[in-house]
Amino acid sequence: MLKNISFYEAIQIIQDMPIDSLSREKIIFQSALGRVLADNVVAKVNMPVFCTSSMDGFAFNYNDLKVLQTEGLVLEGDNPAGEEKNFEISPKSTIKTFTGSKMPKNSDTILLVESAIVKDNKVFLDPKAKMPKKGDWVRQIGENYIKGEILLQKGIRIGPYEIGLLADANEVFVEVFRKPKVGILTGGAEILEVGEVSEGKNFVRSVNNHLLNAMVYSMGGEAILYPIMPDDRKTIVEMMSEAFLDCDILLTTGGMSMGDYDFTQQAMEEICEVVFKGVRMKPGKPVAYGIYDNKIQKRHLLALPGFPNSAAITFYLFGSILFSKMFQKTYKHQFLKATLRDDILRNDSRVEFRVCDVEIIEGRYEVSFSSKKILQSSVINNLCGDSALVILEENGKNISKGSEVEILLFKNFF
Repeated sequence: MLKNISFYEAIQIIQDMPIDSLSREKIIFQSALGRVLADNVVAKVNMPVFCTSSMDGFAFNYNDLKVLQTEGLVLEGDNPAGEEKNFEISPKSTIKTFTGSKMPKNSDTILLVESAIVKDNKVFLDPKAKMPKKGDWVRQIGENYIKGEILLQKGIRIGPYEIGLLADANEVFVEVFRKPKVGILTGGAEILEVGEVSEGKNFVRSVNNHLLNAMVYSMGGEAILYPIMPDDRKTIVEMMSEAFLDCDILLTTGGMSMGDYDFTQQAMEEICEVVFKGVRMKPGKPVAYGIYDNKIQKRHLLALPGFPNSAAITFYLFGSILFSKMFQKTYKHQFLKATLRDDILRNDSRVEFRVCDVEIIEGRYEVSFSSKKILQSSVINNLCGDSALVILEENGKNISKGSEVEILLFKNFF
């Protein structure tokens, strides 16, 4: 077991860890929002299948441009969208063709309705209009995509725009990775569940399990909330063992410090191979990662600190990598550049992820701490609103206002 390692060492360990990918399932495309593709989606046909008009106008052959300008093209009829008939234009003629309509045979250009003058069943180019170019307002065969083209790559997370493309490609079913099942065990005799009433005042609301449940959902997983763990090592071992029967990943919060009643780390060491415990980071120093091997499949345990901000940030930083590997993806945190609007004073040598306010001013990120209360890991409201994390490197110095810093937009769940 490695102890007190650097943040980047911890990240690399999880990146290098052999982690089984999740199984696959086939679902209807309308239900695929937020899911991760398990196979490429390939175009079955060209789109468009034939040349179509992209605007309402008059289809004509560009070789007849002079006739359009002088004597006018004979209007031979209408070509409405969805019409199955194959229209064909004669020399020095045109057919009114609507958006989405198949281009008539022998035509190659659309003259927009607003650029035309219709007189005595002939169509003329309006002298005030822009001179058309060959191919104007015509969608060519395969302009969107061609048969055999990869439309969506395996490993992407499906959003609203991907749903639209799946509909366009007539993909009724898609193959996606199963949602990772994530168990959440919160510990501590002082924890009181939301909605419960206590006669005493010495308690802490059960924030972590609901916070992590929402994060798991946002990352594309399925969370299982278990009862709150008591301060009893044997019971914690039993609860962890049972949870591993259901889950791909188990999250615990609390019980990772050196207190007399912090039994979670003892239980973890009893049933798991602990890969590392303790990372030189703030918040999140007590975080640990372990492997549970049931001889059939290995499961993963992230033992998170007890304060809500620490639990959320460490799960975001390490859990996102576990998720990505299960989805057969390579994931790296995207650190961005921002301008600092306040001085930063350092009082800790660990790498720090300091929560900040973030704005975009004239196309650049700017960060400050004006709305953030005391920088304690228990202040959950610090994570709300337009917030980001400023990354302060290990053994770093004070940073002056106006300096460029690295930030992490921790609300972007890959």
